[in-house]
Amino acid sequence: MRHIYIAWLVAFAAPISPQAQVQTPPPPPQTARQALIEMFQGKSADAFEKHLPEVARSALIRKGETSETSLVQTFSMMGHQLIAGGRRVETFDVGPNLLISEQEDGKQKVEVTVEHDSLMGEQDEIEVSIHAYSNGEPQFLPVIPRFIFSMTEEKDIWRLSEVTVATHIPLTDPDYLKGVRKKADEADENMASSRVTMIVAAEMSYASTHPERGYTCHLADLFDKADTTGTPPQVPGGRRPELSGDESNGYHFSVSGCDGSPAPKFQITAVPTESDSGMKAFCSDESGRVRFDANGSGTACLSGGKFLNQATPVLPGPTD
Repeated sequence: MRHIYIAWLVAFAAPISPQAQVQTPPPPPQTARQALIEMFQGKSADAFEKHLPEVARSALIRKGETSETSLVQTFSMMGHQLIAGGRRVETFDVGPNLLISEQEDGKQKVEVTVEHDSLMGEQDEIEVSIHAYSNGEPQFLPVIPRFIFSMTEEKDIWRLSEVTVATHIPLTDPDYLKGVRKKADEADENMASSRVTMIVAAEMSYASTHPERGYTCHLADLFDKADTTGTPPQVPGGRRPELSGDESNGYHFSVSGCDGSPAPKFQITAVPTESDSGMKAFCSDESGRVRFDANGSGTACLSGGKFLNQATPVLPGPTD
């Protein structure tokens, strides 16, 4: 009887091996956020198509077409463009960032930040915003683009049902407002330096046309309102600098040093009308080179200002 009991124990115990006791749990179901990442960053040919609703797949892929030859390819390329040009891309299933794209050894970076992720049963709404950085400094964007991805679970697969594109303008954000002011100041600086360049060219032309007078300290002499031959240069922002008048776009322009007859020299300064604006001052003289002073001082510009990166050609002076 004892032998029979032992045999029964051995028979029941034998199948329960250590390997049988350790069972690998099935992988957790894919989240909507993971599905969104796979959609735009998946390596398989059908990664994007997989997460389209059935009605979208039917409309975008005609009979005989594949994901590579249909309209689906156009949409899927949006995500793959992030890794073009040597960019390093890292995605995150959880956390504040959905994606980070870097290039030039991290000098240029784009972050896709998750603003909110609202999961409600078979519906999930994921809102993201785009932020750009250069050398670790945030780059100003006039509007902060936002995308809202509406995901719906169909047949155990999260599918993208809707994309909403929105623009965010945070008028109560001090950093944003500082960026707006900085961009406006940069545009005014470009206008001022362009106007100084035009005045210098006009001085050279005037002295050549009026050798008995030489240079002039009167802007009205240089830019007759009836004269339409001189076309101001186009500058970033689409505006053109005003050539006549003492003030323009936040700058005061002054021409001096036109002594003698004919006058062999002149000096021009463009100084910010607001001394605490933080904008540069610009200056030039008969040498034809435009310089600037980072502290906005016209006097310092004339005495030791730095030359602009783009060298202004040295133009001929008045005829002796």
